[in-house]
Amino acid sequence: MSEITIALGKKIRLLRQSRGWTQEMLAEYADLHVSYVVLLEKGSSRATIETLDKLAAAFNISIADLVSSLDNSKEASKQHQLRMILEDFVQKIDMIYTDAD
Repeated sequence: MSEITIALGKKIRLLRQSRGWTQEMLAEYADLHVSYVVLLEKGSSRATIETLDKLAAAFNISIADLVSSLDNSKEASKQHQLRMILEDFVQKIDMIYTDAD
């Protein structure tokens, strides 16, 4: 499946778990079959607009909120890598100045 389908599945799982719901509970709240919820969370199945609407309603959020930031996963990874490089650089600079004293 595509990266965005996998990212959506991860977001659905995160939203569900943050509410303390089981997959069965989400399936009931969203009027979906539990096996479909499992496939969505695994990123093995694509969601239709109707499914997104049902999920958003179950989570009490908009469809826009449900799908926001899904295409930014690569950007977030790049930002994390850059942050790690900068932190390493700052530590090395600190060591140089500490050794110079």
